[in-house]
Amino acid sequence: MSCSHGCGVPCTVRISGNSQHDLMCNVQIRMVGPALTSLKTFSRSLPNPSGGPSRGVGIAAAAAAQRSAHDRSDGTLAETLIDGVTQSLALGLSAVSIAADSLARIQRVVAPLPAGFPPGPGSEVALNFLRSPLEFIDSLTQQYGSTVGLKLGGEQVVLTGDLCLSRQVLIDQADVFGKEGTAFFPGSSLAGNGLLVSDGPIWQRQRQLSNPAFRQRAVETYAKAMTDSTEAMLATQWQHSGRRDVYKDFNALTLQVTTQALFGDDLPAAEGLRVTGAIQRAFEYFAGRAALGFIIPEWLPTPDNLQYREAVQQLDSAVYSIIDSRSAKLATAPATGARQCLLDQLLLSKDEQGRGMNRRALRDELMTLLVAGQETSAILLGWACAFLAQHPEVQLRAVEEVQQVAAGALLPADVNGMRYLQAVVLETLRLRPPAYIVGRCAQRPVQLGAFSLPAGTTVLVSPWVLHRDSSVWQEPEAFKPERWMPLLETKSYMSEMSGLGSNGAYVPFGAGPRNCIGTGFAMMEALLVLAAILQRVQLRTVPGEGFPSADPRITLRPAKVPLFISAL
Repeated sequence: MSCSHGCGVPCTVRISGNSQHDLMCNVQIRMVGPALTSLKTFSRSLPNPSGGPSRGVGIAAAAAAQRSAHDRSDGTLAETLIDGVTQSLALGLSAVSIAADSLARIQRVVAPLPAGFPPGPGSEVALNFLRSPLEFIDSLTQQYGSTVGLKLGGEQVVLTGDLCLSRQVLIDQADVFGKEGTAFFPGSSLAGNGLLVSDGPIWQRQRQLSNPAFRQRAVETYAKAMTDSTEAMLATQWQHSGRRDVYKDFNALTLQVTTQALFGDDLPAAEGLRVTGAIQRAFEYFAGRAALGFIIPEWLPTPDNLQYREAVQQLDSAVYSIIDSRSAKLATAPATGARQCLLDQLLLSKDEQGRGMNRRALRDELMTLLVAGQETSAILLGWACAFLAQHPEVQLRAVEEVQQVAAGALLPADVNGMRYLQAVVLETLRLRPPAYIVGRCAQRPVQLGAFSLPAGTTVLVSPWVLHRDSSVWQEPEAFKPERWMPLLETKSYMSEMSGLGSNGAYVPFGAGPRNCIGTGFAMMEALLVLAAILQRVQLRTVPGEGFPSADPRITLRPAKVPLFISAL
């Protein structure tokens, strides 16, 4: 098996879907490849006392420094010794790589920002940003304007909430501002090479093959998972009146919805518990590493990294098993219509040459959908319920609308008649966009408006800033769903997800060719879940508790959403 980076060194050991050599390449130590290839060739030339074939010597990444005695038992003594040497070399080179990267960061920290860069603080601001991201973003834009040049974690960064520049980055020059090289948005063994992190031809092909699974008709087939899961929550956890952290409940709910929509009935109950447990551990890992992800690499064998790797391995095992099972079923009895889960749609999708996704690509897209879809939906629902409880008059109007449109079981078509509830969701996304920063990287030197950016500059487009532009939004800090009603009288709520919205300053799901592929799914889920809740439950604030505080990490999640729920 050859290294995917093209340096010609064979790879024999894989960890969480990445060859050990791939991991070494990722920390830019390819120069050891020829030497290790020579060691491998030398080991194979030595006699093997067992008489069997010699194992190739895997290039040992730090994550594989300790292997079990069982793994070593079938090799020659020479191979075992050389394996130990290469593992030790890998550990040493990993440490050298971290030290070299740290030195490079320090050099960038003390170096001045490039000529032609936007104005901004001249010193490193990573600690200020990590301590309180939203307040820091607000203070920067108040002091320097809507576009700011920064030294952030040793990287040259531009933060912008300017309407024209945001459009240039996300839409007009999307080919220049790609994902590759974006600081603070590292790839991961969980997401693999899925739509969230891939770029170029790989991304284009995967996007094309994934699109059919997210068209309106396909999304409507997933609605049953949304309504059934919500009804189950209302009949159990929310059966009795009392105080609850609804954000915690929504995390469990949206995970259930996502896995059911992805896999249908092919996820047995016991396996489902194992999968959801592994997903939750992986999510907590990402949330916890948000502040340190650019300092501590994922492959370093820290306790958190090792637990995370175990969770990814469990997910890989389950997901590959489901892919194989579903592929076999579709080959003999193709699913149609409402019986199709999202995995079916991906398995059946073909390109112009009649080729579909391979097994690894399917796995990466399924993992990406789990990563990108579950938490963001829980965040949206948590903030929406907080706003409804904080504004009883808004909640009452939404309840009356839901009762008028759907007295009984909810259907996908019902959401089209719930314009005020649509406005509640749109306004929630304006004030609390789950993706409050959207990252891109200049793939070549480029002129961004009046500013000159070198290649490799990370540009952070901020929906948080765009959605509060007082030149566009009246009373930008106020929760006013009625601001959307004139538009919703003539247009679909999904029209606001096109471009930068009707007023050019609304990007809750990104914009341009890389806008969120799951936008329709997320909006349908939010509307159906909220409608089901408003049919059965009244949401009230808890005395003594203020509006939920934000806990901005990779996403703009609430710290908690304590509400008092009672049956209508």
